[in-house]
Amino acid sequence: MKSNISPEYYYSESIFQKEKLIFKNHWHFFGFKTQLTKHNDYLTRTIADTPVLVQNIKGEIMAFLNVCSHRFSILQQEASGNRPLVCPYHGWSYNQDGIPTGIPKKPLFQNFSSNELCELSLKSYQISFCGNLCFVNLSNSKHSLNDYLGDYFNELEDLSLSTQEMIDINQLDIKANWKIIVENTLESYHVGLIHTNTFKKLGASGLNFNFTSFHSSWDADLLIKRTDDSLKKIENIFAPRKYYINGYKHFLIFPNLLISTTHGSSYNFSLIEPLSPNETRFNSYVFLAYIKDDAKRAFVSAYKQTVIEFNREVFGEDKAICQLVQKGVNHTNLSGVLSLEEERVHAFQNTYIKLIQK
Repeated sequence: MKSNISPEYYYSESIFQKEKLIFKNHWHFFGFKTQLTKHNDYLTRTIADTPVLVQNIKGEIMAFLNVCSHRFSILQQEASGNRPLVCPYHGWSYNQDGIPTGIPKKPLFQNFSSNELCELSLKSYQISFCGNLCFVNLSNSKHSLNDYLGDYFNELEDLSLSTQEMIDINQLDIKANWKIIVENTLESYHVGLIHTNTFKKLGASGLNFNFTSFHSSWDADLLIKRTDDSLKKIENIFAPRKYYINGYKHFLIFPNLLISTTHGSSYNFSLIEPLSPNETRFNSYVFLAYIKDDAKRAFVSAYKQTVIEFNREVFGEDKAICQLVQKGVNHTNLSGVLSLEEERVHAFQNTYIKLIQK
């Protein structure tokens, strides 16, 4: 198979600007519902240059432009936290509808009518959940999250609700185009050389790929089985749970969310955020599966540390090779070729190129 993307797509500033429409027009993973359980819990992200906040306001989880209507300060400045929806500049506060309800020294302003206050509302965005996963859509698309995720919705719902404890957040700034990083995760062809002492030892194998209109997945057999004596204790600790698999599974939720799990006992959610044509922020969130018995949690500390170290080492190896690819892609006119093991790369590129050329 020939690659669908020529080298310039990995470094061109003009193409990078066009790509922002992909992120604006599709559902974008934002975070986890368990991060928004308390009044005033919030998350922030920048999506295609747009600062966005998601906040729990008196039990309602809403998504707004993260910009004050008064003098345009950023409202919530941290990536996450718990703080009222109040501007740090002049103290304007907002309710769950984004309407300013607290204006210091209000008599010094004109007498705002109800309509005028509504006109000063924060711009709101569509927000929806798939189990524990929170998504935001900046467009006025009529396609629901359920429609967007399609056949994967129910499985991802079960998978996300099988998680319990977030054990690690790993953020890496990688000097490579975001598509290079996504494509790297979609194939195992590189595993033998890049992950010799890490992922290769799991023995993930096979070409059992599944494709939808936007997304894809890989079901892989592993050398280590859930029924092996070495895993029986771990399996007992994490049973029962909603999501069981016999091996390894990896999802791409287009354009930039990657989800993987080994045996359904540990999970990784990776969000790939473009910063420039040549730089990307890689965000990894690692979870353990649900443990019913509180007493059993004391026995997983060693397993927890192993999972954290394994993921960090694998992603460090990926960072190094992706940066080498970025250096190389600037010096070639070849489009490259893809093997059957890289079929998911081909599908991702095909979806991407159709959208970028609209």
